[in-house]
Amino acid sequence: MPFLQSVKDYTKRHRKGLFITAAIGGGSYLLGRYATGKLRDLQEKAMTERVAKENLKRRFQQNQNDCVFTVLSLLPTLGDQILYEMNIEAAWAKLQESRKLEKKEEKLKREQAEQQAQKEKEAQEAAATAEEEEEQEEKNKSNETQEGEEAKTSSSEKGKDETAAAAEAQIIGNTTTEEKPELENSVGSLGASTATLADDTQSKILEGILDKKAKYLLWEEIKTSSFTRTYTSIYSVTLLTLLTHIQLNLLGRFTYVWSVSVLNRSEPTIRLQHADEEPEGGFLDPQTERMFLSASWWLLHRGWRKCAERVKEAVEEVVGDISLKRIFKYEDAEEIVSKLRRRIEFEKDGTTPISYRTWMLPETDAEIQEFLLQTGFGEEYPKNADDNTATVSLKRLLDETKDYIDSPDFFAVLESCLDEVFAIFDHQAFAKALLPAAATMDFSMAKIQEVNDDEPVDKVKKVTLANLLPAISRQAHLVIAGNEYLNAFAYIKELQAFSAMIYTQYGEEVAQN
Repeated sequence: MPFLQSVKDYTKRHRKGLFITAAIGGGSYLLGRYATGKLRDLQEKAMTERVAKENLKRRFQQNQNDCVFTVLSLLPTLGDQILYEMNIEAAWAKLQESRKLEKKEEKLKREQAEQQAQKEKEAQEAAATAEEEEEQEEKNKSNETQEGEEAKTSSSEKGKDETAAAAEAQIIGNTTTEEKPELENSVGSLGASTATLADDTQSKILEGILDKKAKYLLWEEIKTSSFTRTYTSIYSVTLLTLLTHIQLNLLGRFTYVWSVSVLNRSEPTIRLQHADEEPEGGFLDPQTERMFLSASWWLLHRGWRKCAERVKEAVEEVVGDISLKRIFKYEDAEEIVSKLRRRIEFEKDGTTPISYRTWMLPETDAEIQEFLLQTGFGEEYPKNADDNTATVSLKRLLDETKDYIDSPDFFAVLESCLDEVFAIFDHQAFAKALLPAAATMDFSMAKIQEVNDDEPVDKVKKVTLANLLPAISRQAHLVIAGNEYLNAFAYIKELQAFSAMIYTQYGEEVAQN
């Protein structure tokens, strides 16, 4: 066994080096296994975090889309009330009907004048004919009288006959003379009856014609209502959009934290809460969510009326004294919009923003009871709210929502939203009517126009306030219908940031779990 002996001798001689080599090899192998395991763990963690972030982003974006569709579903309820109680179209229809009746009246007057002229002409012709007949009869009578006198000297018998004939002619003349006034009286009575009939017809038409004072009052009502309805629609839809974003993002945060709390940590996906699963402590049940979402009833049925009252006061103060015949330029219209916004959005000092909380949510327990009764939750709202977990959670949600409404971030977001919406209103109501066609470009597109020295500098149009009122009142329909106005909220970065802030403030919920 020389080979084995040689190996054994070699191992004894290099025992230290072999141990070092084995230690290095084993250590390298173990270190590689450790590094591979750590790398695999880091990759799995990074993948899990990426999936979680993508899932959170997807759910957040879906939540924002839900906000848009929710507002769209609520707009008809709000719009029907505003358009019904501020029915400007009825006033416009009344004015148009008065104009139609005035045209009919003018046409009838022309026809009556023509008929009267024709009757006068016929009466004059009849009078002239009667005068000619009378003159002819008088001539015949004088001739017959002369002939009778001449014949009387020649023959008495013949004279008697002539005298009888003259008497008969005189009787006929007298009869004709008596019939003349009767004919004139009959013609006059016919004209009087026709005039009376025309007066009756005219009086019926006059019943729908407005006098100058009534027209002035109606125009003033249209002026006030046009601004009031459009501004009320703008503020109500904007506040409804912000309230919906707060509600859905707040509920989305609770749902997200709940789904994370029940997640199997070995799974990279997140499961949603189901209605048949029992909620854990500190989270919401589906009934509470429905009650909280129904809180928008207050703004849809009570809050917009408070908004309308303040808007009407501002309109009467700013626009009330402006004449309907005043010529407006684009700068004048912008000044009116700015004054109205400042009067509505700030207190009398002009620097302190007003609180929109009473417009958006109920304040007292009685008001909470009212909106719950109106939305079908009255039987589930006990007199002693502290005994009901769901109602306590509802109050907590309402209080947190009010905190967001009172925060400086809310006012900053609201100002950005109103700036965007009023930019659309300004473009639709004033820019198209008061600016030249080349300047009425889409406000979202920035274009540079080359100045031509040959073109006149003053291209600004001038329009009376009365001519601007139809465009102003029509904007209320466009605001309530959504379309361009509602789409503008999707591009407001401040609103997206505000929603993200609400959605991601789940520190307290995680601590409770």
